[in-house]
Amino acid sequence: MLRVALILTLCLLVLGCNGQRPLEAGPPIPLRLAYVSLHDCSLVQVAVAKGFFKEAGLDVQVQPCGYGKAALQAVLDGKADLATTAETPLLFAILGGQKLSVIGSIYTSNKKNGIVARRKSGISAPGDLRNKRIGFTQGTTTHIFLSSFLTANHLTMDDVTPVDLAPEQMQEALLSGKVDAISTWNPTGKIIAERMGAEGVELSDPHIYTETFVIAGHASYVNGNQEAMRRMLRALLRAEEFAARHPQEAQAIVFADFKLPPALVAELWEEGSCTVTLDHALLLALEEETRWAAKHRLARNVQMPNFLEVIDPRPLLSVKPEAVDPQVLRP
Repeated sequence: MLRVALILTLCLLVLGCNGQRPLEAGPPIPLRLAYVSLHDCSLVQVAVAKGFFKEAGLDVQVQPCGYGKAALQAVLDGKADLATTAETPLLFAILGGQKLSVIGSIYTSNKKNGIVARRKSGISAPGDLRNKRIGFTQGTTTHIFLSSFLTANHLTMDDVTPVDLAPEQMQEALLSGKVDAISTWNPTGKIIAERMGAEGVELSDPHIYTETFVIAGHASYVNGNQEAMRRMLRALLRAEEFAARHPQEAQAIVFADFKLPPALVAELWEEGSCTVTLDHALLLALEEETRWAAKHRLARNVQMPNFLEVIDPRPLLSVKPEAVDPQVLRP
């Protein structure tokens, strides 16, 4: 018996040295996850590629989406259990009466969004956007960024002609001249600007807006599936650890389909933080965007929600309590 115990101990030590961890006991928990196939969701993509969801005891059915609003819509339509989404689509869903819960933030960046414009349209500086046609996607981060960028440059949405476009329509609309500029996110903005060459103009401002990507689902689902939520966060924390230790391999996973130059990949990787957390900044952002939505009459009968009720800190508190800001805890 002593010899068997010693062999088992040595095996566990070897596994530990190799960075491998045992699977969760019991059958895997099925979970449908709609996620954005951009670097906002690097941790999800790493977790899928490296098998961290399986190791955490989850049987995850992934549903790649082009952007967070579409991923969240999959949850609202009952096609997914959880979604990755930026705080702006989350806010509009909540203002529309949806009861949602956030279990964690997975990405933040103040450099993800920007404006790409046509030099032929006479645009070389922010003030040149006046009276121009600007593409954006309503209810997404491109919407709040455009509004904030205009305000920071002494303009309003009334000073331009906003054109609501699906994200996949942005490039064609700009290149064909249907719009003079677009409000978009990276890597889309960088790719379009690169394609335009000298005819493209990039306008940005890292001081006006910070995007926060979260994991969210119906409040009833999150409340009734706390073990699945804990396993989800354990997998994402493992992905966070892996990405920090092996950034080049993580970048190769995340940007595999984009075929971008290594220098641009490194630039995009550094423009944000892939960290699992729940902090007060998310609450402040949701409150600020609620005031923005009310001011611009973007939702009916806007009342300031109690966003503490939107955040469910229990799963993250149980797996990494230091990642939870005390200010997001209910009194």
